[in-house]
Amino acid sequence: MRELLSRIKKKEWIFVLLMGLLVVAITAVPYLYGYLARPDNYVYTGLHHFAPGDTNVYLSMIEQVKQGHNVLINLYTSEPQLRSQISPFWLVTGYLARFLNLNNLLAFHVARSLAIFVFAVVAYLFISFLIARINHRKVILVILLFSSGLGWLFSPFLFDPQNPYENPSDMWIPESNTFNTLFHSPHMTFSVTLIVLVFLLMLLAFKYNKYRYSIGAGIACLLLLWIHPFNGPTVYGVLGGYILLMSICAKKIKWDIFRHFVLLCFIPLPAVLYYYLIYQADWVIRKWNEQNILTSPSVWMYIIGYGFLLVLLVFGMRKIIKSRIKDQYFLIVWFVVSAMLLYFPIYFQRRLSEGLHIPIAIMAGLGTYYIITFLSNKFGRRSNYIIAFVLFLIIFLPMSSFQVWGQDLYLYRNAQRHHEIYYLHEGEVAAMHWLRDNLEITEVIFSRKYKGNYIPAYSGRLVWIGHGPQTADLEKKVDLQEWFWQDDQATEEKYQLLLDYGVDYLYYSSYEKKLGDYNPATKDYLEQVFSNDQVEIYKVL
Repeated sequence: MRELLSRIKKKEWIFVLLMGLLVVAITAVPYLYGYLARPDNYVYTGLHHFAPGDTNVYLSMIEQVKQGHNVLINLYTSEPQLRSQISPFWLVTGYLARFLNLNNLLAFHVARSLAIFVFAVVAYLFISFLIARINHRKVILVILLFSSGLGWLFSPFLFDPQNPYENPSDMWIPESNTFNTLFHSPHMTFSVTLIVLVFLLMLLAFKYNKYRYSIGAGIACLLLLWIHPFNGPTVYGVLGGYILLMSICAKKIKWDIFRHFVLLCFIPLPAVLYYYLIYQADWVIRKWNEQNILTSPSVWMYIIGYGFLLVLLVFGMRKIIKSRIKDQYFLIVWFVVSAMLLYFPIYFQRRLSEGLHIPIAIMAGLGTYYIITFLSNKFGRRSNYIIAFVLFLIIFLPMSSFQVWGQDLYLYRNAQRHHEIYYLHEGEVAAMHWLRDNLEITEVIFSRKYKGNYIPAYSGRLVWIGHGPQTADLEKKVDLQEWFWQDDQATEEKYQLLLDYGVDYLYYSSYEKKLGDYNPATKDYLEQVFSNDQVEIYKVL
């Protein structure tokens, strides 16, 4: 590690920090614009077009920690559950919000900004371990931070509202692209940073046969699996594939590096055991996992999602194979194994795209220099072909990233049309804060699913329905909510529904009214306990 650090000059670190600052500034612009563009009497929610329902889940965990809970629960379902979820990342973010007196959304983005800087540093260390030339390292970092595919070109023709998942990956899967990851969520940024750190430390352990590196990798992997257990197949699949390749090249089993791999398998066992125990003990967590189906789109959507990067990657692979630098073989293994995992028969396939963009971007950077060297040898260093090639990359490689970035600006600018997702009326926020201040943590709130997604983020209280995977028996509850709100009949049956699910309060806003004619004011089993011009809250008697 000392040798690696000695390779990196002070000017390089300044460049890395400036790149991190640039990413923080660019990704903050849509959020700041969304805040400033909020309509009068509305509150900006911080949601954007990437997985908007998930953002409120993250905010709800920060809210729980702010309220003094170090062990969390799933606030998006009404069934009895254990308080068993220990999430180190959201604990730290919640403490940050509590001690600095930050609102949940601001704490979220402070954590996201800090995570971006950490990622830039760790990624540059990894790049520097593999790449000797300083200029190459800098260009590769820029490609890694900003490059994308051809979704900007194909998405308008391929997007189908009836099947939104069959769309180029760089337009909607945050994990599949580094810029999208850094833009979307701090915990994803931190988890992909840990993936890179584990791989860097393991490569150091393999190269120098020092157990301090594999122990460090094991600790990093323990934290990774605790925060984001979806990344386990990537870490162990890639490292196992690399050990296999090294053994084939050596024509013998590489026991010296295999021992480090065994150590990496044992150190994270507490995280594995923790998830096994809470999975076995809590029906709600099992149901959450059963419903969390994240299948990959067709392979063409990933090919389009990486676009020209895959073309450059081919030349980068050729350069690696010709140079015979075994450390760089790791990039090929990482790419091949991760690409295969995208269609591995497991329910969270899309999650396994996390980190795949990193080997693609690094090899694309190597391929870029391979092509420039070829053009230079054939036409001269100042050839117009080289200038045209570089301009082509500058214009087209980040195009989808800018499209994703600009899409939020468009949505926020048209806030009057899209306020239902991105903005809450101040009256609704006041109602949710009333729930926070007057309800016990065990009391359940009944509302429309859409509104139930927001209530935990602002109140830290349980809802009957509110999030796809995390609401137990979601499909059944969706049907029940439509039946409940659609008319003002079957009074006794609806009362019994509330009793059967242990509902304590009913949240009634304009969004519930849109589902039908149900009138809670006329029900003798409901008592109004809160009212403003936006929301009425009733206690179930």
